[in-house]
Amino acid sequence: MSRDLEHFSDSVDDMFAKLGLPNPEIMAAIGSEWDELAGAPWSGRSKPLYIKGSTLIVEANSRSMVAFLRYGESALVEKLAERLGAGVIRTIEILSPSNQ
Repeated sequence: MSRDLEHFSDSVDDMFAKLGLPNPEIMAAIGSEWDELAGAPWSGRSKPLYIKGSTLIVEANSRSMVAFLRYGESALVEKLAERLGAGVIRTIEILSPSNQ
């Protein structure tokens, strides 16, 4: 049975890759470790939404925070590369909060 699950997991990973979708485990890791992984100034001021290609889409908690967070993009990309591997996330796109 465990062998069947391994084959299924490989098939799912292949399907995501063929569709150009990110590995769901990567987004799960980013989401669950965000505050610790991202650190200052991201922690408490933003939340990761999804990955598009190699771009992490992040929502700032206020409109004024968008420009502030842009200054920390390259440092965050470096931190993500250390945790997830080089090239997994190449850029960060910061959105204004949807409720403002």
